[in-house]
Amino acid sequence: MNLRDLEYVLAVAKHGQFSQAAAHCNVSQPALSNQIKKLEQQLGGELFLRLPSEVKPSELGERVIQIAGRMINDAQRIKDTATEFRNPEAMPLKIGMTPTLAPYLTKYFSDMFATLFPGMRVTMVEELPDRMTAMVADRDLDTALIARTNHKGNLDFSSIWYEPLYLAISKTHDICRMDEIRAEDVPPQHLIRLPYSFGYALEDELPEPDYTERRKKSYDLSALRFETVCRHVSYSDDCTIVSALAAEQFKQDGWNLNFVPFAGPGNLRDLGVISRPGCPRKSILTKIGTYILQSPPKGVVPTFGIDSMGRCNS
Repeated sequence: MNLRDLEYVLAVAKHGQFSQAAAHCNVSQPALSNQIKKLEQQLGGELFLRLPSEVKPSELGERVIQIAGRMINDAQRIKDTATEFRNPEAMPLKIGMTPTLAPYLTKYFSDMFATLFPGMRVTMVEELPDRMTAMVADRDLDTALIARTNHKGNLDFSSIWYEPLYLAISKTHDICRMDEIRAEDVPPQHLIRLPYSFGYALEDELPEPDYTERRKKSYDLSALRFETVCRHVSYSDDCTIVSALAAEQFKQDGWNLNFVPFAGPGNLRDLGVISRPGCPRKSILTKIGTYILQSPPKGVVPTFGIDSMGRCNS
């Protein structure tokens, strides 16, 4: 028995299929299946019940899975400790960002990493918050940027900035004359929403899109990409919600959009970095937070190391 065998067991338990577990472990399905059979022979009992449509842990398997999880975590802690005693900045870094952040932070983060860690290889991964949270927990990402409202599980969260929310409309839209707008005053017949949250509490107060009225439009849009929606809004009578980072980039790029701030509470998202407890890259995250505090992206209010009274915690 070795740690790799236990990783196979955990993968099958997680995915419920040998094929998916093999893909996750980057091995062939026969190799993974044979290794688990050998382990079962060593232990003298089946770890999994092979059913027609799924693979389920046996009673023995449930006990072994719990122990294996602890052993794999302890083994990873040993690796993390070794990394901490080496130079953490010499190791590659993988950082996740949402589709509403990544397009507007690529240059900022590229410049930041070139300044702070010129010898480090950094990979930015674009994903949705739930998926990124799982990837950080599974060590597929070192860290990720998400809103506090999307923060789940046992991961650490460190706030880095507050970011306002705007309603985006074309520059010829009647709403352009408004200094601010309440969530309940957004016209539902013109509102286009994406199927995922930006991380603002105010999103729950926005009206549901009026699909009955939208069906009367001669041209409508259904899209998953944020920039596709914004392109459409720039030449139509529709509207959508936009974060401050995106708004600043659209202004710089000369898009035919105007941005009306939202009135009332809930119009700020608390954005931060998530990481595993005991992550050996904490010193890197601290340097990132300090850099942002001193030189934030345009449109946001830095919060790293500052408490609710505006006092520095460092």
